[in-house]
Amino acid sequence: MIKILEKGIKSSLLYTCTADDTLESIASRFNITTTDILRDNPLFSSVYPGCMLYLTGIGKHRVIVAPMQTLEDIAREYNVTVESIMKSNNLQSKVVFVGMQLLID
Repeated sequence: MIKILEKGIKSSLLYTCTADDTLESIASRFNITTTDILRDNPLFSSVYPGCMLYLTGIGKHRVIVAPMQTLEDIAREYNVTVESIMKSNNLQSKVVFVGMQLLID
């Protein structure tokens, strides 16, 4: 079972940047603007691997992984692909943990 935190409304999350991230790529991924990112994170003018950004105004479903749940289960529930969940959440493997928050497009 998936616990839906916020559905169909704008939500927010704490995002950890990777080596390939730029302000523009993050903004594009979450359908927000670089101005939005900079407004919510005034100490950043650029990003680096491991930095954490507070992102607001994103319009995706946010779920919490339940016990015994896999990415395949979540993908089936939302009629999306495992790959799209991995991309939206910047996951490098299919391993998820109970309590982990995921964004679903």
